[in-house]
Amino acid sequence: MDTIQEVRSQERPTKSPWLINRNYRLLFFGQAISLIGDQLSAYTLLLWIVLIIARDQSWAPVATGAVLVAGMVPNLTIGPLAGVFVDRWNHRLTMLRTDLLRAICTLFLLLGTGIVSIPFLTYNRYSSFVQLAILIVVAFFISAFSQFFAPAYTSLIADIVPDKQRPQAAAYGQAMTSFAMIIGPPLAAPLLITFGLQWALFIDVLSYVVSLLTLWAIRPPVMSTAQAAKHGSIKQEFVAGLRFSFGHEIIRMLIVVSVITAFGVGAFENLYLYFIKQNLHTDVKMIGLIGAVLSFGTIIGALFASRLCTALGSSKTLYSALAVLGCIIMVLSRMTNFISAVIVIFLLGLVASCLRVAVAPLMLEVTPKQLIGRVVSVMNPLAAVASLLSAVIAGICAGVLLVHFQATLFWFHFGPIDTIFIGVGLLFLIAACYAYLSTQRRSNSDA
Repeated sequence: MDTIQEVRSQERPTKSPWLINRNYRLLFFGQAISLIGDQLSAYTLLLWIVLIIARDQSWAPVATGAVLVAGMVPNLTIGPLAGVFVDRWNHRLTMLRTDLLRAICTLFLLLGTGIVSIPFLTYNRYSSFVQLAILIVVAFFISAFSQFFAPAYTSLIADIVPDKQRPQAAAYGQAMTSFAMIIGPPLAAPLLITFGLQWALFIDVLSYVVSLLTLWAIRPPVMSTAQAAKHGSIKQEFVAGLRFSFGHEIIRMLIVVSVITAFGVGAFENLYLYFIKQNLHTDVKMIGLIGAVLSFGTIIGALFASRLCTALGSSKTLYSALAVLGCIIMVLSRMTNFISAVIVIFLLGLVASCLRVAVAPLMLEVTPKQLIGRVVSVMNPLAAVASLLSAVIAGICAGVLLVHFQATLFWFHFGPIDTIFIGVGLLFLIAACYAYLSTQRRSNSDA
């Protein structure tokens, strides 16, 4: 009788713990608070420039651009090398140290607000330029430390989340990011106006403190700690990371997919304001609603994406989502009614979430743990470059090359913006075909 009961208890499916396990719960909640703080801080800094530092000044766009460029430079310069060090270091401690350094940078930024009386920051003809200089320097260093945080985060996920539950972790992470993007920006202006700049920045500091406390409480397996084995030179390990990233069939495919996705996102973000005005014939004030619908779609998509990855597999989910996204973007390009466009944009967010959730588990599945940091540090900077280039290319095409473009084909009328969107959709379809062929070649070689 006891034997029968033991067999039945073994056959009974065990219920998955809430949010995977204790370590992931701590990581999830800490990073959720930190992401909201980051979003709040990013928009607060832009408002600080527009409403205070460069108020009614002709050079305000230049100031905003300088801060954005300062935050992008480390992504392209420090980012590719950061993974080499992350793969050498303890992942949790790397996140702790970079979070602490980013909190210190934000505290230093508080000095620029005049919270402490400093002679060269008293309001005079030079104070605005000194504040702007502090902003640029701090934006650079926060971004520089983030280049180490991002690959360490992915590596820690590999340490604390079992293989079968990584799609679930990726889905939670996607929902967390989308929620932060919905909550953070709308709070920036009310906090700045109601409580002042200092409190808005102080909240960001507190979000780092929460992240630090949760990271400190995480207890990863002993195998995840930094190994005492000898390492090669930085150059050798950097080259080894590049060789693996571009030599492995699946990782190379994921890099191409991430670049094309970033290219499409960059073009969409640069042009959808004009699409609303020119193609949907709607007031640009509705841009906030469009962003909210897109983010809401990604949250809903994340809730189902992990189940989809489990049912279909990460590879099939990836190329299927790419193909569907390409079709949705081309359908969106044909929209002339605002309500129907909102529905399509919701579907866009839904499927985009499935694509993003499929990438991380597939990457972690085929990447040795000692190379995860370097792979992430190859993918992220290339995606950043693609996003930047696409924004520039899309702007030139829409504003110069295709500014007077008008054509009709089979009763369909084509203008500059929708033609570019169709091109982006075709890129996604090409990426879907490439992803399918890559995964098939990999499956055949494994067989």
